[in-house]
Amino acid sequence: MRGNRGPVAGPFVVILAGVVIAAVPLLFGDILAVFGADGAPAVGLGIGGALVLVGVAAHLQPSFTTELGVVAIVLSLLSVFGALGGLVGGLLLGVVGGSLCVAWQPSTE
Repeated sequence: MRGNRGPVAGPFVVILAGVVIAAVPLLFGDILAVFGADGAPAVGLGIGGALVLVGVAAHLQPSFTTELGVVAIVLSLLSVFGALGGLVGGLLLGVVGGSLCVAWQPSTE
């Protein structure tokens, strides 16, 4: 008997996006400060951490996956201002992962 498992791919990609977005300010904080993004490390870490939490919540609470997917997409878009979108890689991962979460439907078995 198969159980109704929650989404796997979408939350995993959202968590990966959060890690990438949080890593950029840590690794390139000096370069971001040169471009005038003084608060970038704090904002980037906050958005990255929030995306990791959203990904974990989407995996653990499948009934809220659609709403959490929308939150992941919005946070990923906002990461452009705080962490240059994880050098665009985190932005793309977040949008793809959020879209996978929004598109996920529980099985009807």
